[in-house]
Amino acid sequence: MTLIDKNGRLFGRINLVDAGVLIFLALLLPVGYATFLLFRPDRPSIASVTRVDVGNEERRVSAGTLLTAKLKVKGTGFNPLLRARIDDVDAVGLVYENPNSVDVIVGIVPPGKHDLVLYDGVQEVARARGAVEVQATQGPSVRAYGWLTDLAPERAETLKAGDATDPTVPGAFTIVALGDIKPARVRAKFGSAHADLTLSGRRERAAEIVVRCDWPSTLLCTIDGQRLTQPPPIIVTLPGGLRFEIDEIAPPEDPTPAVARMRVPSTADMQVGDRDAIVGARAAQITSIAGNTITLKLGVQESREGWSYRGMPLIAGSTLTFSTARYATTGTVIDVRVGRE
Repeated sequence: MTLIDKNGRLFGRINLVDAGVLIFLALLLPVGYATFLLFRPDRPSIASVTRVDVGNEERRVSAGTLLTAKLKVKGTGFNPLLRARIDDVDAVGLVYENPNSVDVIVGIVPPGKHDLVLYDGVQEVARARGAVEVQATQGPSVRAYGWLTDLAPERAETLKAGDATDPTVPGAFTIVALGDIKPARVRAKFGSAHADLTLSGRRERAAEIVVRCDWPSTLLCTIDGQRLTQPPPIIVTLPGGLRFEIDEIAPPEDPTPAVARMRVPSTADMQVGDRDAIVGARAAQITSIAGNTITLKLGVQESREGWSYRGMPLIAGSTLTFSTARYATTGTVIDVRVGRE
């Protein structure tokens, strides 16, 4: 049998053109494989993880998210599409520098040792076990006044002063004082006015709570990621799913007892025993009335300007507002005795 017959078939079986195509493809296979090996991206690999200072740029682009750490990650095979997690907590961001260096921006994670995990899409591509260690430090606390609201009726009944949560978690709190159970409301604003709309079947209670700022300690206190520099009410969710609307804040220490005399325009509607319409030991209460002068016992806090009551200076000559459920009056402080009943 001839190699190529009169019909142009190789060994009388394969068309010569088809044979040429097969031979060409066979030659392309090793070339293609070599090209793949030459140009395929390296699988990411983590060589080291180092904590560095969080800069103003990271804070600026974090959109208000609390940042607790910045990690400089060295290795190989990094690309701009990677994302990072600290165990099962998503990192706030991953900043690609070059194939051998990325920065990982970390938000709030629990204390302890954690794995740094890199993902390409949904696939895990690199892991550094125990590379992220978070120290359990005590953050600052504030004394917050407002409303525990949107409560189920049975939950409102079981709340009591002294209730506290695990002190190691962000937002850890202790309830200091509680008001009566009332129908829950939500405040709707319309221009400068507002309306309190009832939440059907839900309850709320005025509350005084000592609450810890988000871990770790920061100069600017945030609770549940909400900065306390915003106009009130500031709505946060506390551990256990409690919704808390913060109207006022004060230092975390217990108020100091004080007695103040105040001259008011009129005492016609006033009675001994009238109490400021807030909960807790700081609430001012009338102990005596003489002409247009009332005497109040109240709890005060130290400030840079001296003693204060509900954020207002409490010194001779200052103006003080006293409000109850029946009336509100503004008068001039005559004198203050701190630490005396």
